[in-house]
Formats: sequence, structure tokens, C-alpha cells
Amino acid sequence: EILRVTGVQTCALPILMAIFLPYDRDGEDDAMVQGAEWLQNVIGQQQGEDAMNTFSSKFKELHEKAVSQSYDCGPVFDLFMDYSEDLFNAIPEARGEEKVKDVESFFALVLSMLLMLEDTEHLDKATTRLCEVFSKSTDRQPELRLRLLMMLYNTFKETLEFRYRVFKYILDYAAKAGLFDQVLPYLEFLDAWMADWDSYLTVDQKRTLYRDIATYMRQLGKRLEAFQHLKRYHLSFQGAKAAELTASSVTEATIELIKDAVQLPVVIQFDDILGFDTVKALSKGKNADLVKLCDVFFSGTVNDLRSFQKSNSKIFDEHGMNFQDAMSKIRLLTLASLAHAKSEIGLSEVAKALEEEEENVEKWVVRAISEGVIDGRIDQLNRKVLVKSSFQRKFEKEEWSFLDSKLTSWIDNLENVIAFIGEQKTVKEIGRAHV
Repeated sequence: EILRVTGVQTCALPILMAIFLPYDRDGEDDAMVQGAEWLQNVIGQQQGEDAMNTFSSKFKELHEKAVSQSYDCGPVFDLFMDYSEDLFNAIPEARGEEKVKDVESFFALVLSMLLMLEDTEHLDKATTRLCEVFSKSTDRQPELRLRLLMMLYNTFKETLEFRYRVFKYILDYAAKAGLFDQVLPYLEFLDAWMADWDSYLTVDQKRTLYRDIATYMRQLGKRLEAFQHLKRYHLSFQGAKAAELTASSVTEATIELIKDAVQLPVVIQFDDILGFDTVKALSKGKNADLVKLCDVFFSGTVNDLRSFQKSNSKIFDEHGMNFQDAMSKIRLLTLASLAHAKSEIGLSEVAKALEEEEENVEKWVVRAISEGVIDGRIDQLNRKVLVKSSFQRKFEKEEWSFLDSKLTSWIDNLENVIAFIGEQKTVKEIGRAHV
């Protein structure tokens, strides 16, 4: 029986990908021979006796050289790979669990041999070759193929350059095979891994990674997560040249970003989006109206959105955006602006700002409170909204001045409290002295 895959999980990184235990060098010769014997039998079953004998002769020759050269396993590794592409076809459709274990164990042996390749160029090519073999097809054993890619990822502990490459293959294959949900738990560690890989990655690789993850998330129906990764993609273009910002693929991604921002109910912050160089570039072209729509959500009102819609009546239909959903969002944001720096607002004032009948306005206040747009409560007896705080849509000079005045007031109040406590302490001490 050749080397078996273990259920041990790595502690080098907080991930759940399966790993294997490599054999020791003392058992290297036996493991190679056992692996060759197993592979030889599979070749015989799939391709016939002539192919089996050809493989056997090649292995014997290369193995003897490997032993004589202090176990230079590079040529044997390449031979194993030459005959590995059809191994997945050796697994029967029904009741193939035992054969799956055999194939997995064989590749565990191959991965252990990979670690012993001393030539960097050979290691580079061998890693890519393994990735290509594992991700070649989604028809036969996709879950096993994905698991093997994960094993390959965990083969590398220090060589982070290879880890990034394998991770990209994992993402692409999982998406292609309809298994992307299986890699979702690992994406929460992406920022830490990207920091580790930073010296090995080009800016184009980073952009491609974020854009592809956003695409795969969208295909999985996780639009908010897709939006978050798309923002990282756009952040990577800050300071980029005009030619990069206006490339067709970047323009498409910018339109997609704005559409997400408008349509996703939880997205209510627009100042960061308007600050992207990609969005600024879009504002100078034929899609400038989309950026103007962002401006409405950044600082406009219900009336501003109605005016925009009248002037750009086709824009919502052209980009598949629902105007009523957009109106719901702008009502909440208008309410946030109305509540800013106030302790209370009359429901009649809210109704006027939201362009709603007063009897219908409470539902918008309740929704704004539940979604964190404002912090407060409704005083139904006095027909008012009592406000503790509200969402800050923008933070510019006026807002800084307001915050400065608030802080100054808080500091003055705190100093008065401290002075009062000091005075009371002095009075008590004088009283004790007289007693």
C-alpha cells in the first residue's frame, strides 16, 4: 500500500485544506517503488501490456540513476507525471471510494517528491504542471481534483510565490467546477495572505485576483461580497495612468461597481466610490450620467433623484436598475441628512423632505432606525422623531467644523464637571477640619 493521505490539518495558516504527511528519506526508495508498482498496474488496466512494460522499463532505468545520484528524484517525478493525466479515469463512477483513496495517496507521494526537486526552474514547471493536471477537467472527480489542488497549496510552506499561483488555480477551478462555495471560508484570510505574497505579486495579478473573485461571488449569488472585492479591484487603480483607467475592461468594471452601489440596499456610503480614480475617469466619458447618479446618493435628496430620473429616463432600464429601489434608498439617506445635528424632527417635516403623505412617513422612520441610518425613536404623541445620531453621508469642511464645535462643547462640560467635583472636595475637607 502506497503512502496514505492523512486527515491532519495544517496549523501553519488558519485554513482547513487537507494536507499529507511526507515520508522520510529513509523510506524514499520503497515509496517510489511502491508508487511505480501501483501506477504500472493502472497503466496495464487502461492501456494494455505494452504500455505497462514501456513504463516499467523507463522507471527501472531512471530509478537506478536516482539511487546512484543520492536520490535525485526529478526524472522519476517527470515520469510519474507523464502517466498521471489519465488516473482520474481509472476511478469507476459507482463505488469508487477505494480507488479515490489510491489516487489521492499516489499524488501525495508525487507531492512529497516535488519538495525534493532542487532545481528551481524544474520546481516551477512541475508546480504548474501539477496545477494543470488537477484542473484539466470538471467532468471526472471534480471534488478530488479540488482537494488535490488544496494539498498542493499546503505543500509549500515558505515558498509563498508558489502558494499564490496554486491558490489562483484553486479559485478558478472551484468556480469552473461549481464548487466555489467550498473555498469561501478561506477568503476571510485573503488580506493576510496577500500581505505575505505582496513581494511576489504584480499589480496586474492583484487586480486579476480581486476581479475574478468578484465575478465568482456574483455567479454564486453573493452580490454584496462581489461588490466588496470589486472595490478592492478599483482601489488598486489609484494613481494609475489614464490609459489604464479608460481601458474597456476597467470601464465595464466601473459601471458594474456603480450599479452595485445603487442597487444594493446596504450600500449607503458613496464618498469612497466617488474618490476612486476609475470612477473619476468614467465621469469624463459617455457614462458620465452614472457618476452623476452616484453624486445624488452622496449628497442629494428625493427631489434631486426625481429630477435626475426625468433628465435621464432611460438610464435605469439600460443598466437594469430599479428606480423604485433607488427611491427607497434616497429616502433613507435624505432622512439621515435631515436628522443631522438635530435632536428632534417633526413628522410633517420628514414627510415634506421624503415627498410622502404624513400618515405614511412613520414606516420610513422605522426602517431608517432598523437599518442604522438614524439612532432614535418616534414620539407618536407629539408627532416627532427624537434623534440621538444619524448616518454621516459626507465628511467635509462643514462636518469637521460641526465635530470641532461638539468636541469643544464636550471638553468644556467635562472641565466644568471636574471643577465642580474639585470644589465639592474642598468644601468637604474644610468641613472635616472644622469638626
